[in-house]
Amino acid sequence: MCIVHIRVPILSTIYLFALLVFFAGTVPAQQSCSVTLELRIPTAPHIFNIQQERTLGDIESGWVERNYHATHDQELTAHLNDIANRILSQFPRDQAQAHVILIDSSEAESFSIGPERIYITRKMVALLRNDDELAGLVGHELGHILAHQNAVIASQLFHEILGVNAVSDRKDISEKLRLMLDSIDRDPRLLRKAGRIIEKQEGIHQTEADRVALYAAAAAGFSPQAYAELFDRSAGTNGGSGNVLIDSFGATTWNLRRLREIKKTLKQLPPPCREIVPAASPEFRIWQAALRSDLDLVHR
Repeated sequence: MCIVHIRVPILSTIYLFALLVFFAGTVPAQQSCSVTLELRIPTAPHIFNIQQERTLGDIESGWVERNYHATHDQELTAHLNDIANRILSQFPRDQAQAHVILIDSSEAESFSIGPERIYITRKMVALLRNDDELAGLVGHELGHILAHQNAVIASQLFHEILGVNAVSDRKDISEKLRLMLDSIDRDPRLLRKAGRIIEKQEGIHQTEADRVALYAAAAAGFSPQAYAELFDRSAGTNGGSGNVLIDSFGATTWNLRRLREIKKTLKQLPPPCREIVPAASPEFRIWQAALRSDLDLVHR
C-alpha cells in the first residue's frame, strides 16, 4: 500500500518525520457550481513577524534546494503553475503569494515552507490521477500556510529546545535554527520531544487544511470529490470513516476520523460542486508523462 505524505513545515522533514500529503484532478469548470471560500483559518501564537517568517522560509528553502534537485524548467512546470494559479486566485492577493516548486525525492509528498513556497515531489505527481487531485493538494498546502504552521512549530521548538522566545534578523534566526538542530541531533530525548511537538501541531491543522482544499478546489472549478478519493486511496482507509460508537472504544484510527471529517465537509458543498466528475485532461497526461520521462533521464 502506498501512503502519500502531506508535507507540512520543512522542519518536519529535517527531523525525519514523514508528513501526510494530498491530491486533486481536473474537469472543465461547471457554471452551476458556485461556492465562496470562507477563510476562517485558526492559528496559534508564534514569535515571528511576517518578515521574520519569510526569512525563516528562505533559510529552510535553501536547505531543501541544496538537498533535493529543484526543477526550474518553465516548460516542465507550466502546467503545474496553471493549475496552482487557478487555486491561488481564490485567495486574497495578500494571502496567496506562494509559488509551487517541483523537487526530486524518494517520497511522494508535498509541503509548505514559510508563507511563500509549496514544494511538490515528482514522485507525488506520478501518483496523481488528474488535475483535480493536484488542485486539492495545492489548496491543502495553502491551508497550512494561512495557519502559519511553520512559524508556530518553529516557535514551539525554539522555546522547548533552546528556551528562546524571540528572534531578530536573518543571522539570528539562522543561528538559532542551527543550534536547535544541533541540540536535537545530539540528544535522542530532544529528538523525541521535537517529534511530539511536530506531530501535535500537524494533527491540529490537518482538518482545517482539508476544508480549505475542498472549498478552494470547488471554487476554482475542480472536483472536490477528487481530494477525498486521493486521501482515501493514499491512506488505505478503503472508504471507511468509523463512527461515534467505534470512537468510544478507541478503535477508529486518525486517518479514518480524518476521512470522516473530509466527507462531512464535502456534504456541506452545494450539490453541483459535489457532482463535478474528476477526469484526466489530455494536458495533464502529457505533462505527467513528460515529468516521468525527464525524471528517468535524470536518474540514469
